[in-house]
Amino acid sequence: MRLRPRRRCDRTRRRATTLAEVVVIVALIALVCGLVLPPVKRGFDRIQTRAAARETMTAFFTARAAAIALGRRTAVMLDAGRARVVVISGADTLLRRDVGAARGVRMTASRDSMSFFPDGLGVGGANLSMIFVRGAAADTVFASREGRVKLGAKAR
Repeated sequence: MRLRPRRRCDRTRRRATTLAEVVVIVALIALVCGLVLPPVKRGFDRIQTRAAARETMTAFFTARAAAIALGRRTAVMLDAGRARVVVISGADTLLRRDVGAARGVRMTASRDSMSFFPDGLGVGGANLSMIFVRGAAADTVFASREGRVKLGAKAR
């Protein structure tokens, strides 16, 4: 039995991908990224606005609890331009949250401050609403005259 000699092209067979194959793979990756990234960004924006709203709610809860515990008026100061929330009792700053810098949100508020009496009730004749916006996501926080704070429905 005689073996046939191998052909030279069998020994030097190419094992790489062609340019056309690489272009197809890159196009598929770009298509998948184009479909997946926008919902991921919207979800991340929702997470950041919700976190900013919860941090602001915590500031209001802290102010109300401090007013009751210390027996003196405690104020929540809102700087909508910088999206900053500061809790002040007398000359003491109890809490400061820069939600704009930390979360990348913009804040609008119907008033610039709210105070709490030592009995826990809010000072002022109107309720306070704050809207936190990032991208297409928005969350609202409401503070009532009675001292209650709640996370509202999405503004957009």
